[in-house]
Amino acid sequence: MSRRELLFELLTPEGSKFSEQVFEVMLPTTLGQVAILPNHAPLVTIVTPGVISIRRHEADADNRLEHLAAAGGVAEISGHRVRVLADSAERAEDINELAVTAALNKARELKETAASGVALADALGAIELNLARLKVARLRRRRR
Repeated sequence: MSRRELLFELLTPEGSKFSEQVFEVMLPTTLGQVAILPNHAPLVTIVTPGVISIRRHEADADNRLEHLAAAGGVAEISGHRVRVLADSAERAEDINELAVTAALNKARELKETAASGVALADALGAIELNLARLKVARLRRRRR
């Protein structure tokens, strides 16, 4: 590993979703989007449902970023390693836009009929995740 790279590992209960040397990782957190470059200060942070973006090489333009939809989790960041433990994560090519749109509509219905705080929180979480999944699928489509 060179001094200009990070080892990015994305792990879910189903197994490893990503493990490669990259230049930059952008994570959705409770404080907003965080960009991690080589030599980043050590940090542990909550990852919120959203889009994780990866720049493989320093010279890669924004339209070359790889995106994954993540359901949230926790990230451990140290100088040359970023490890994310996520509840789930999907690559763009694994996302079915029609199924996600249906799931998003169902989550919105559940939000409107939520009878408890727990049901409302579950619906809001499903909305956030499905919006991220749609965004990742559309970013991939635009990239082609």
